[in-house]
Amino acid sequence: MARSIRLDYPDSYYHVLSRGNDQRAICGERIDYEKFLEFLEKTVKRYQVEIHGYVLMGNHYHLIVKTREANLSRAIQWLGVSYAGWYNREHKRSGHLFQGRFKSFLVEDDSYLTALCYYIHGNPLRAGMVKDLQSYEWSSYHGYAERDRQPEWLTTDVVLGVGGGSRKKFIREQEAYLNDDLKILENLHHGLYLGSEEFADECVRRMQDESGPEKPQTRQLLRDRDLPGRAEEVIRLLGEGDVESVLKTGRRKVRPVRDLSIYALNRMSVYTNKEIGEVFGVGYTAVTESIKRAERYLEKNKRTAKLVRKIIDN
Repeated sequence: MARSIRLDYPDSYYHVLSRGNDQRAICGERIDYEKFLEFLEKTVKRYQVEIHGYVLMGNHYHLIVKTREANLSRAIQWLGVSYAGWYNREHKRSGHLFQGRFKSFLVEDDSYLTALCYYIHGNPLRAGMVKDLQSYEWSSYHGYAERDRQPEWLTTDVVLGVGGGSRKKFIREQEAYLNDDLKILENLHHGLYLGSEEFADECVRRMQDESGPEKPQTRQLLRDRDLPGRAEEVIRLLGEGDVESVLKTGRRKVRPVRDLSIYALNRMSVYTNKEIGEVFGVGYTAVTESIKRAERYLEKNKRTAKLVRKIIDN
């Protein structure tokens, strides 16, 4: 499998995600969470990056990072290797702790950065781990909400500045966002850029200028936009032989495989809902409805959920 595209630019915001190998835990005990944050602090000082948000979720983590130099890869690799080495020694285990390379995407500006910060803070709540954000200890939420709980290595002025610097307003805005937070993902383009269509287009042009024989993964991204072909592939992988009937059903008939196909394409974070809707002959709202039906279906059908996850990962 080709290596994922790594975008390394100076003075840029990134969302960084890394999962445990085979979905296993990367943090299980309190000392694990504390040690990860210690290494995160060392990463900030060692590589002169800024951390604008984080959440540790047991089997994966999210970071919002700003680089001063083009050194995101070196910084996050050092964090992963350092923590994994400690974790293996502490728990007397061996082998890979993290699942392959970390994933990252560029974030356009302060407004998208703020929405993303609200989004990752909501992860423990969406996962059913807690009933309110105040009850979850291992995220940057408390650093934003309470001055005396903000570690010195956590940068909060940008997100707080969007609300005029008020921590009380941050809490209100964070709570309000929890009811509408999934909309931020609608602005993720090509699985690499979080922002406006114009921002995504500019990033693609930049990538085209930089592409060459040494960057085959970049050339692959730029040409692999055959959404109809990808949709057909997903439908077949779901076990449906009559691809045309699934694509042409439109609004006339609800079919689980159709909803699951739309759901999988959406979760790949490469195509917009509008693009997906055009392939299936439906509008944006119908795509959203299909995704919700698929989510309900997958909650009750664990075997199918496992298959869909495999399709998305691959």
